[in-house]
Amino acid sequence: MSIPTLDASALSGGTTEQRAEFAAKLLDSLNTFGFAKLVNHTVPVPLVQETFDQIKRFFKLPFNVKVPLRNDPKKGQQRGWSVPGEEKTWWLESNTGDVKEPNFGDNKESFDCGHPDDQQFPNKWPSESDLPGYQKTMDEFFFSCGDLTLVLLESMATALNLDPKVFTSRCTNEASTIRINHFPPIERATLDEGKISRIWPHKDFGIISLVFPDVTPGLEYEDRSNPGTFIPMPYGSDEEVVVIVSETMQRWTNNQIRGGLHRVTRPRDCEGETVPERWSLVYFNKADRDVNVGPLDEFLGDKKPVYEDLTALEYQTLRNAAHYPG
Repeated sequence: MSIPTLDASALSGGTTEQRAEFAAKLLDSLNTFGFAKLVNHTVPVPLVQETFDQIKRFFKLPFNVKVPLRNDPKKGQQRGWSVPGEEKTWWLESNTGDVKEPNFGDNKESFDCGHPDDQQFPNKWPSESDLPGYQKTMDEFFFSCGDLTLVLLESMATALNLDPKVFTSRCTNEASTIRINHFPPIERATLDEGKISRIWPHKDFGIISLVFPDVTPGLEYEDRSNPGTFIPMPYGSDEEVVVIVSETMQRWTNNQIRGGLHRVTRPRDCEGETVPERWSLVYFNKADRDVNVGPLDEFLGDKKPVYEDLTALEYQTLRNAAHYPG
């Protein structure tokens, strides 16, 4: 079975019955795969295209312009530019303890930003003269994606026969973030050697994520019927968005809805000795920082909680420390 592509047009103009039908299909796909694909969603395609254009301009900025924007890995939230290889997602799922001092960096550089009004973890922006319109585009993309994630969370709750606000009451998107990635060209033999990857297998930390496609393939998801085996994420058009279940949703539902394990590697049909450059655009929908990310009562009943109580910020800080090892 492959991940279905769902028509999300009911979210913006459908009848009650059409919205309920979409919600049921969304929940089924997320339960089955940890992923779903949407078309006719509410994030305007021209805005997605403009955001991709802007992130390509950002990563082409000179080093001396980007270096003042460097992310501090010791903070509880990523902000600004992470240099190539700094993030090491190998530590999240691939560390089995048999390698004591690995050198498994990610073949990417990235930039993270959050809510424009975030005072606790303020954004870091290039100047308007260095990159005209960049901040404006990112802010517009942030709010458009945020609106879509909240509607999707209410759809999931409705399909579960719960209060539609059971998830959104814990999420205002004040802690949500945009992550843009640039994967520079790399020798195919380097990736195939297995000591470096574009992104190692991992689950995202938040509630759900939105991933917008790039023309260069490489995103793969785990085949749950055959754990440890990954399948290329199929893309049909640049109008699609991939929805991924993340770790907070898994924790809230006490493992009822499991996070989607995924990775980024070279395209399967890659020819030649060099793997081409790639970009990706991700929106991480996250619980508000003071919210408990332990199992919700609605998913416990007579079951024991699988996860301990932590605030969303405590959990994010723990997970950040794992893949930015000091």
